[in-house]
Amino acid sequence: MKFKAVIRLLVTFYKNFFVFSFLITLTCAFLYWEYGPPILKVLLWLKIATLFLTFYFIREYRQKEFYYYRNLGIRDPVLWGLTLGFDGCLYIIFLILTYWIRP
Repeated sequence: MKFKAVIRLLVTFYKNFFVFSFLITLTCAFLYWEYGPPILKVLLWLKIATLFLTFYFIREYRQKEFYYYRNLGIRDPVLWGLTLGFDGCLYIIFLILTYWIRP
């Protein structure tokens, strides 16, 4: 499968939970802005918990969509690993940017 097609499929899958995940990331960045490094552990656990809940609800309520990705040659662990990895990187980038901008 071509690289562009795989990226397009991953983006299509990530659209299912992008808004929710991005709102959690922005909330964590705002809380980090307000309270600083002491709240970092709590924010990390908040993000991990919401990623787990997202994983559970997408897997339960959109189970039939996974056949589409499997038929196109993308296995579930690859699909979840890449999208959640991208989301985690986005979270870390926002926290780093918040740290740099923070007065």
